[in-house]
Amino acid sequence: MPRFDYSRLIICALAVGGLGLGACTSQNDIEQLNQNQFTLRGMIANDRQEIDALQQQVRALRDQVTELSHGGGGGGASSDQIASINERLNKIESQVSGLQAGMSAAPVLGAVPGATPAPGAPAVASIAPGTPSAPVAPAAESAPTWPQELDQEIAAVQGSREQGAKNYREGLAAMKDGKYPLAITRFTELSHHYPKSPLVTPAEYFTANALYESGKYEQAILQFNDVVMRDPKGKFASQALLREAQAFLKLNDRIDARLTLQKLLADHPDSPEASQANELMKTLVAG
Repeated sequence: MPRFDYSRLIICALAVGGLGLGACTSQNDIEQLNQNQFTLRGMIANDRQEIDALQQQVRALRDQVTELSHGGGGGGASSDQIASINERLNKIESQVSGLQAGMSAAPVLGAVPGATPAPGAPAVASIAPGTPSAPVAPAAESAPTWPQELDQEIAAVQGSREQGAKNYREGLAAMKDGKYPLAITRFTELSHHYPKSPLVTPAEYFTANALYESGKYEQAILQFNDVVMRDPKGKFASQALLREAQAFLKLNDRIDARLTLQKLLADHPDSPEASQANELMKTLVAG
């Protein structure tokens, strides 16, 4: 069974996307529908990440079965091991099927008609798969700062005894080697198993960058947004907002890119990212 129950949010989203606003005519109703869509996107992105992690486990377990089948010689011990692994495989594949079933029930999400973001609210993607977008004039994208931050984190976490430090170190090492799916898996394991660890916020930040570098811009947007919501004044907030805006531009979403940049400039006017945000804003206005 899916870990999330999409049903209530689906009803609201369908009311907007397929049936019109109907009775939901007040601004409060529109804002609630907008928030429901944002929540639903977050659920879908989380499920996608979990499916990716589970599918990696499936591949690893299948490799183990192949190795045991070729090297075990049909002995009792190997047969028991294979049976145990196959049982785990069945359970994981059942989890994947449940998550995929929940995601398939979710509607295509678009913008909520008439909705305007509340002051200070995080920008929300208005992305409907298959919907054509107006071309965006190319904007100069500065080199990301996460590689330098990665080196700093690798040095800082050496010998750390924080909960989840091992997962964090392995995720950072994978990022360093450009193994983004593995990095996402290790960071996700940290977040799931040690949700109160101080390493969760930087892990989410690097997860978002791994998704961005993998071309998964919609998921990256949601992950960057989670970083900002978790620690709005923290070390990674301004970097996350800048990268979130850049991800919106990758999706030709100029409106949400501008809203995100405005939030960066309002909340972090003295940050190093503010000057880059100003340059991007000028590009958007000129375009």
